[in-house]
Amino acid sequence: MQLIPAIDLLNGQCVRLFQGDFNDITYYDKDPVSLAKYYESLGLSRIHLVDLDGTRNGITMNENIVEQIINSTNLEVQMGGGIRSKTKISKWLESSINYLVIGSYAIENIEDFNLFVDDQDKRKIIIALDVRTDISPPEVMIKGWKESSGMDLWSLIKEFVNFGFNDFLITDIQKDGTLKGPNIQLYERCMKASPGARFICSGGVSSIEDLIKLRDKSIHAAVAGKSLLENKISQREIKRFLLGE
Repeated sequence: MQLIPAIDLLNGQCVRLFQGDFNDITYYDKDPVSLAKYYESLGLSRIHLVDLDGTRNGITMNENIVEQIINSTNLEVQMGGGIRSKTKISKWLESSINYLVIGSYAIENIEDFNLFVDDQDKRKIIIALDVRTDISPPEVMIKGWKESSGMDLWSLIKEFVNFGFNDFLITDIQKDGTLKGPNIQLYERCMKASPGARFICSGGVSSIEDLIKLRDKSIHAAVAGKSLLENKISQREIKRFLLGE
């Protein structure tokens, strides 16, 4: 299983939100580019970047930092946040970015989005599905988690898979930023529903034990943000995990 560190960007700063709430922000005194280089030095190979300015108002404000990370590291970069137009999608697909994370636009325009993105570009697209798990079936939220899509997780996964999309970032909103452990049952059910798809876990990772549990369940990858920023997972634990220990 791949461990993917997350760097959330707000006005050029490294931050974390609690359950996506812009009124509950933690600021970290870390340069985003230096932090990306640090993660690379640990042996990690991919990074997850979120433009929270884009998430909040649909206007991406951190493109320069994303480009600096692309140009100054050998990390695979996956980036999302506020990419809600064909113009922006085309721009990023034509850039040096490895993977583009798209949620709201794809969900609200599924058929049109499918026609717009060709089969080759679909390999660079990760569909972001942010879910409320306090209701059943899990409800997918959009536009920075402020609005309901009106659709449930299982129906959306099936529809995107039928259109040829294979990579999904599933965020449990109730777990995000809490350090209370991931919702392993959610990801097990995702894999059972669509065995051929790849699912990235996001939300709640708090310790190396959480990562080992996810790996033991054959989850494709996991995003970790706060737990790495606050050293809940040590350098030594990361290196041992990467060795499969």
